[in-house]
Amino acid sequence: MQPVSVTAIGAWPGTDVRETASVMANLCTGLLHLPELPERGPGSDMIGRTMGLVSAVADDFAVETVPNGWRLTTARGRDMRRADSFLSADLDTIEEVCLGYDGDFKIQFTGPWTLAASVEDRAGERMLRDAGAVKDLIQALRHAISINIADVERRLPLANIVVEIDEPLVVDVLRGSVRTQSKWSAYSPVESVIVEEALQSIRSVHEGATVLHCCAEDYPFELVRKAGFSAPSWDVALVGEIAVDHIGEHLDAGGFVMLGMEPTSVKAGFESLVNLGKKVGYEGAQWNSHIVLSPPCDLIDMSLSQARARIETLNNVAQELLEVGS
Repeated sequence: MQPVSVTAIGAWPGTDVRETASVMANLCTGLLHLPELPERGPGSDMIGRTMGLVSAVADDFAVETVPNGWRLTTARGRDMRRADSFLSADLDTIEEVCLGYDGDFKIQFTGPWTLAASVEDRAGERMLRDAGAVKDLIQALRHAISINIADVERRLPLANIVVEIDEPLVVDVLRGSVRTQSKWSAYSPVESVIVEEALQSIRSVHEGATVLHCCAEDYPFELVRKAGFSAPSWDVALVGEIAVDHIGEHLDAGGFVMLGMEPTSVKAGFESLVNLGKKVGYEGAQWNSHIVLSPPCDLIDMSLSQARARIETLNNVAQELLEVGS
């Protein structure tokens, strides 16, 4: 990983994948990634895209859109074909835009616990209620991820693949705060060791760098470390000082951190990161070599020009850090 690389979490605004891929390739030069454009409709969102991959290897997990989101169905239909089409077009575009790229390249997948907490079974309840179904989902997701990684490696043979697992609902799963269909109650919390084992199983599919992104206030640092991920990815402003001890443990173990930031200015971002590094016990080049900067979460609630400006600010913050730390 390049010192103070800058990347995005995954989702970008708009519907033009070529335009977005070109902007991303020009801005995220240290860590390119596969853009997601959910404004195109069902199948281009994080749940639909990942379930499209999963259902391609296990058609029991084919899903269709319903008013509440996604529900298991009897066969792969229009929504899954749309997901296939979107992803194929995205990969074709990335292959062209990033031709000859030999740096780090990130691809994103929705994690098993967020999928289980989001997708309804055929009775209208979340898959989370059925431990056996979740176990089967984890195995199918492993297979789907390995196939997708191989496809990206074939298209970008010189790139170093980084895998990001997006788990925005994993804390809710651990707490037992995922609501049932009736909304009058919640599903039972899942034991931490079970969640950890599942994430470790998913993480182990890829031998290269792996990241777990979660934008919850109570980021599960210990869980991510035990599951063996190379880096935690979180919203720095939301999590606050509690992250300091966990950062030190993760870096001391040889990992890195992906810091989600939205600084009000380059100066503010620079000073915040320098102070954070000092609290952790890392400064200068040593600190810079262990951090990746990103927005706190996705970029879809804005225009493409605004998204571009967010990444440009992070690039300027990264440049300030490099100049001081060299």
